[in-house]
Amino acid sequence: MKRKKTKTTKTWLAVIVALGVSYLFGLYKQGGKAALPDIPVLQQAAPQPAASPTTSRSSDGERGMALPAPLDSRDEHILHHKGFVVSYNAEWKIPNWVAWELTASETQPKMEREDSFCEDPDFKGPQATLDDYRRSGYSRGHMVPAADMRWDEQAMAECFYLTNMCPQQSAFNAGNWGQLERQCREWAQRDSAIWIVCGPIVGKSPKRIGQGKVVVPSAFFKVILAPYAKTPRAIGFIYPHRNKKGAKMHEFMMSVDEVERRTGIDFFASLPDDVERKVEAQNPAGRWRFMDDRKR
Repeated sequence: MKRKKTKTTKTWLAVIVALGVSYLFGLYKQGGKAALPDIPVLQQAAPQPAASPTTSRSSDGERGMALPAPLDSRDEHILHHKGFVVSYNAEWKIPNWVAWELTASETQPKMEREDSFCEDPDFKGPQATLDDYRRSGYSRGHMVPAADMRWDEQAMAECFYLTNMCPQQSAFNAGNWGQLERQCREWAQRDSAIWIVCGPIVGKSPKRIGQGKVVVPSAFFKVILAPYAKTPRAIGFIYPHRNKKGAKMHEFMMSVDEVERRTGIDFFASLPDDVERKVEAQNPAGRWRFMDDRKR
């Protein structure tokens, strides 16, 4: 969100006070042993302020979001759409990752969902087709969900491109994975905006479907950063590709560092190094409120 400019003296005074409070709180929590202060707000740590969630989207959908670092170990084609960015793998016929920013206002739908699945006209290389999924036993599972793109007609249409899809078990798509998608929308409402990156995890000898030999993932990951929270925080998830009825989201929760270790992807790579290290190493326990906790 946009923040008013302040004089340098006031800014440094606020930083000193915040660090002092964090230090004292760390002493209290650790019985007198000093803890590292909480990470600063991104706008203070970065040379340039992070983009505001109220500003207009750029044509490529990034809007200042810190994207993952380029992948050297696998096929990658970066596709820029209005509401999201795709790292597409033409060998697997599924994305490596999909990234987007979701603001609180964008969680309020302005249009109905339109199930107009189609090939991506912006990618001229090999990609999955509708026939690959037909009678395969798998759903066309959105990485960026349609419910996150209901703020704009073009964004909604583009999220139905097959470059945004992975084969997913229907029960998993509607169950555990769908629950996490709903949770992300709630977090966006709470924190004004969040950054999300999600995608598949592929085993050594993956199953493939259709004549295009579309890879079926063995698991799925999702990492979320709340960059505009008073204290920026991040959380990661890895879900095995099967629905676990009655499972709680925190069962699949982990640090972003752990998701990076398991996927080989460097998330939020353009953040200042000190900020990236701190948010990605955070133990997310207790930092995030889960809707399924309220049902216990």
